[in-house]
Amino acid sequence: MQKVSIVSILILIGLLFLQRECQRCPEVETIYRVDTIPGDRVPVLVPIDKPYPQLVIVDTGSWHYHDIDTMAIVRDYFAKAIYCDTLKNDSSAFIALIDTVHMNRLQGRSLVFANRRPTAIIHTTTIEQQKERMKLYAGAWLSLSKEQEPDFGPTATLLTKKGYGYGYAYGVQHKTHQVSLLWKVKF
Repeated sequence: MQKVSIVSILILIGLLFLQRECQRCPEVETIYRVDTIPGDRVPVLVPIDKPYPQLVIVDTGSWHYHDIDTMAIVRDYFAKAIYCDTLKNDSSAFIALIDTVHMNRLQGRSLVFANRRPTAIIHTTTIEQQKERMKLYAGAWLSLSKEQEPDFGPTATLLTKKGYGYGYAYGVQHKTHQVSLLWKVKF
């Protein structure tokens, strides 16, 4: 009897030490999601300072005077002519230069720019997941009833990854063995 009690106590102490297992680092799962935002589709007007001419050439009239339409010359002089020159138009950008000419002078210049390059935004989500593993539980049990003498002893239960449990208990007083099977119940 005394030998069985000492063995039972040693088993309980050993199982208690086994219960205090080392902390394992949880597995980390990193998920990357890339959202691509298309570039600007609406051009932006960028004002530019009016350039001043460096050299002005005046024609002294080497042509014949008999085919001159004065009204057409005056009409062209007071007309406002707008010139649009597209410098780049592809999938990366749209660039256009707009010049306004009035009274034979450059009156205004503006640049139209639209960035068409898509912008990528990367979202990173880190999820720490601990893998299911087998678990071992150890403890003691006590049985009290009116008909029989009280009994006690060590017990151990092994839980598997799938949720099944297998238990074993030993009764010290009556030298009994008990085996149990457990299933995980989901609600």
